[in-house]
Amino acid sequence: MLKDNRSTTPRLKREIHSGALTLLTLLAIVSPAAANQASQPQVPPPVQINDLSVHDPCILADTNSRTYYIYAGYDLKRDGGRLKSSNGRAGVKAFLSKDLLKWTGPQLVFEIPAGFWGDADSSPWAPEVHAYNGKYYLFTTFNAWKEEMDRRPGRPFINKRASQILVADSPLGPFKPFSNQPHTPTDEMTLDATFWVEDGQPWLIYCHEWVQLGNGLVKAIRLKPDLSATEGDPITLLNAGGFAWTRKEIGYRAGRFPGAVTDGPYFWRTSRGVLAMIWSSWTPEHQYALAFAYSPSGKLAGPWQHDAGPTLWDDRGHGMIFRDFDGRLLLCLHRYFHQPKTRVQLWELEDVGDRLKLGKQILGAP
Repeated sequence: MLKDNRSTTPRLKREIHSGALTLLTLLAIVSPAAANQASQPQVPPPVQINDLSVHDPCILADTNSRTYYIYAGYDLKRDGGRLKSSNGRAGVKAFLSKDLLKWTGPQLVFEIPAGFWGDADSSPWAPEVHAYNGKYYLFTTFNAWKEEMDRRPGRPFINKRASQILVADSPLGPFKPFSNQPHTPTDEMTLDATFWVEDGQPWLIYCHEWVQLGNGLVKAIRLKPDLSATEGDPITLLNAGGFAWTRKEIGYRAGRFPGAVTDGPYFWRTSRGVLAMIWSSWTPEHQYALAFAYSPSGKLAGPWQHDAGPTLWDDRGHGMIFRDFDGRLLLCLHRYFHQPKTRVQLWELEDVGDRLKLGKQILGAP
């Protein structure tokens, strides 16, 4: 109930009569605190993990803030009604959580700068953030959809697609590119870059696209100590065409082309020093799937031992591995490849020394 404020009654009558009274004017007259609250931007309610729609998810468990961050591409076509960029260009957004159950946001952490080589209206792919030497590094992929970077017989249009690292002082950015050029080799169509450190040497690991090659590869290339650029030549870790379980013909740009996909590599060292790699591809039944491989030497160079088939399928893949703040080892991935159905899932993992054993799903949509 509004309090009786006799000193303001004549003013109220005049403004109501003139039609000039607004909601905020009324609130200011009867309750200045309420007016101030009404003028503040409305914070959206938390998103439950069952409803969290993030493609190619990667969770940063930030020990400095005891907060989980998950990142996704942003563009005006999909997010313009909820999240406004300052320049109208695409970028990367983040959701935050203290418990992996409720996620607040999104917040913009990167906006494509003017004159950037990638398309300003196309959201970056597969963003993931890693803490390293007191900084935070965003690994992501950009497209210049109309720029032809290569032409090969029997292959579809090969547009410029490449992976790049950006840097910030906070998990919420703002992230800035080191330069206006990709980190991956200029003559390679690449995606899904990730990070690994071996014997003090930082590495960029990425997929060399099946679109350009036929059979997609997973490659690794050395990084400079500050991650500002790469050094030397890449080494090949995996060829997707060498597995019986991968699909060998892919639909792309309204056509069908021979080839096998590599997606989403991610690495974890077991308690016995074995290096584990997860990666994704399509099965002959056209199911997106996730597979495990192991390097007993503990080195990126291998040799790598591969399971006979994928560990998870039924439209699940592009995973990553992390420990939560309770010490649980977890696998994060997305279920359902195509938006808007895509949802995040979390699965238990057990480190049994020479490999990682998949447990049950504990969080996320079915």
